[in-house]
Amino acid sequence: MSRNPLEPTRIGEIRPSQLITTSGVGAVVDLPGMSVIVRGLDEWKPGIEIDEARLLAQVRQVLPDAGITKLLAAPYDPSASKDPTTRIGIPTTTFPRWLRCPACRQLLPIDGAEQLKLIHRWGRRPDMAKWIHTNCPKQNGGETKRRPCIPARFVVACSHGHIDEFPYIDFVHKNAATPCPGPQLRLNDAGSVLGPRVTITCTACGARRNIAEASGTRGADTLPYCRGRHPHLQIFEDCHEPLKLMVLGASNLWFNDTLTALHLPSESREYAIATLIEHNWQILGSGMETKVLRAVISGMPALHALSDFTDEQLAQAIEIERERRQSHDRQSQPEAVDLLGAEWKMFSHPTTQLHDDDFLAEETAAPEGFSTFVAGVVKVHRLREVTASVGFTRIDAPYNLEQRHVERAPLARNRVGWVPAVERRGEGIFIQLNEDLVAKWCNRAENHEDIKRLRAANDQWRLNRGLPTGTHLPVPRLLLIHTLSHLLLRRVALECGYSATSIRERLYVGTTEQPTAGFLLSTAASDSEGTLGGLVALGDQRFLGRLLDQVREDARTCSSDPHCAEYLPEPPSDQLHGAACHACLFASETSCEAGNRWLHRGVLADLGSGLAIDW
Repeated sequence: MSRNPLEPTRIGEIRPSQLITTSGVGAVVDLPGMSVIVRGLDEWKPGIEIDEARLLAQVRQVLPDAGITKLLAAPYDPSASKDPTTRIGIPTTTFPRWLRCPACRQLLPIDGAEQLKLIHRWGRRPDMAKWIHTNCPKQNGGETKRRPCIPARFVVACSHGHIDEFPYIDFVHKNAATPCPGPQLRLNDAGSVLGPRVTITCTACGARRNIAEASGTRGADTLPYCRGRHPHLQIFEDCHEPLKLMVLGASNLWFNDTLTALHLPSESREYAIATLIEHNWQILGSGMETKVLRAVISGMPALHALSDFTDEQLAQAIEIERERRQSHDRQSQPEAVDLLGAEWKMFSHPTTQLHDDDFLAEETAAPEGFSTFVAGVVKVHRLREVTASVGFTRIDAPYNLEQRHVERAPLARNRVGWVPAVERRGEGIFIQLNEDLVAKWCNRAENHEDIKRLRAANDQWRLNRGLPTGTHLPVPRLLLIHTLSHLLLRRVALECGYSATSIRERLYVGTTEQPTAGFLLSTAASDSEGTLGGLVALGDQRFLGRLLDQVREDARTCSSDPHCAEYLPEPPSDQLHGAACHACLFASETSCEAGNRWLHRGVLADLGSGLAIDW
């Protein structure tokens, strides 16, 4: 039976975790035969619910008007590998809709172009669909043998999260009063000793213009103002921000704004039963009779812990969970929750008696030679982290360490009542620093010139984005903890067996009223079995001491010195780092909580300014 060509078709594969980290809603994704943008949540088929009450409360606090009641995983169909035409998946739209023929270099719009044809091998490889230039003068042979057209490499975006096609026709004709009657565009790349030159030419009228005129600080003058396009939602909004030229595939084209919570166990017996019911609500909340409920509990190993509770206790706990979920639907003001505070309390006073299937932490001795600096080390053998997406930004990464003053683009047109989330299991190392030593150094460093320069750069950063100046961040403490975290992360990645991009940091800086000093380095996988223990093994005293010795040496030198060691932001710069660069401190976007901001080797090594702590 023939298929309707307008029906959705599977055109590629992606891991569920990538829908949170690198390829979520609004992201442009490169597939084998085309480039697409991930559609909004209005078009998704919801997946399985993920239970993490603390994270849900935080999401509701960040998105108070979205009516969020659930965290849902990405839709999944285990038969997708066998049935390439499955309807379960993430909807996408082709973007950008300007294509370039690799043979004749002609620019062709998908919309209304008679010279483009979509070749789709329905019976064998639907994921290899491709657009071809049917009238290309430089290609012969059948349609299946023609080289596929590639996405045009330029788009435009604004700081409000909008993205749009590059205005090729208006740009090359310089917004002429008398438009070209039949524009035929060609994009040429020409190499030179000064670098590549990209030129757009209209073969119909002879107009010609270099793409460099649209780039840089003066490029906005050659581009129209933003028309507020959200192609992932297929809507336009009122926006008149200046546009910025972007290259397709640029790392700052899409930044996901996420919230993450770690699962924490509890000593409370009542809490244990409530947590188990919460995690298995789709089964236990179906209203089954007592006899059936007992049969289900005895038949599912994950629910065996409920066998010790009486029928009355089970019924009461199920009813409490049902009322809690209903209250979330009615609640107008989301409750405040402190994710990091609860985790700090757990890690700073660990005990092996307090654990469950998703959490096991063990305190170990601090390494020799660092007992005055390191107050405690905790090996986290098992952990479960849940990450939820609350929006995304373009051009600038979300600023997560302060109040969340970010220009966040929406995930949906309407109130869908949920956000996408992913849960992962893994391991980690938690390091707590000596609070007395840290506090004493912070008081000394507060008025240091390096700290003043970074505070001034932060004021400029906020001023450039229309935010009130001033910060409540404990800058010296943040620099110390964050820099040590990055140095140890880079060093650990060389020995633990996991790549640096798969290791994440979690900073515990606290506030001025409740200061804390520590960080967690963790790695996790979507597999239910978690990871293999290569990271947590490095928390042993004999390994960690050697790693910290190497970290101390790494802080002293950088292959980019003396430029790196002497760098500090000069007004009106808004760069929020000191002596730090890709060669010594910067980490991947998936690893760093602060977008590689607030880093400075001078807090750990004497670079000539006298700022370094004695450790």
